[in-house]
Amino acid sequence: GCGKSVTALSLMRLIPQPPGKIVAGSIVFDGQDILKMDDDDVRAIRGNNIAMIFQDPMTSLNPVLTISRQIAEALELHLKMDRAEAKKRTIELLELVNIPSAKKRADDYPHQFSGGMRQRVMIAMALSCNPKLILADEPTTALDVT
Repeated sequence: GCGKSVTALSLMRLIPQPPGKIVAGSIVFDGQDILKMDDDDVRAIRGNNIAMIFQDPMTSLNPVLTISRQIAEALELHLKMDRAEAKKRTIELLELVNIPSAKKRADDYPHQFSGGMRQRVMIAMALSCNPKLILADEPTTALDVT
């Protein structure tokens, strides 16, 4: 209730305008004011230089894409990896966040993961492009103790 999520989403320019509006100030990252950048430039920074771990992974993950496709997509777009290289890196990331049987589970869909495992996937996704900054909106809320 104190606006943490809205603040994080605003920093990433993910609040639609309208209805949202930043009325004053600036958001400076790496010497550039994000508020003055066009949408394409902001998209290039998002994921590549700034990543976000969302509070609710079920609404953040695409239910019709496998976990590996969702992570690999970011790697292909931002780091220009080919599909095979991105798949290999995806499995490494899933292992990094302790997804059991990562190679096998990579081709599962979000609904096949527990809430804690989905949150681990979101953390892997945020780490995927080695961003300079990660915004975390209650990243440990759904995590299980492992």
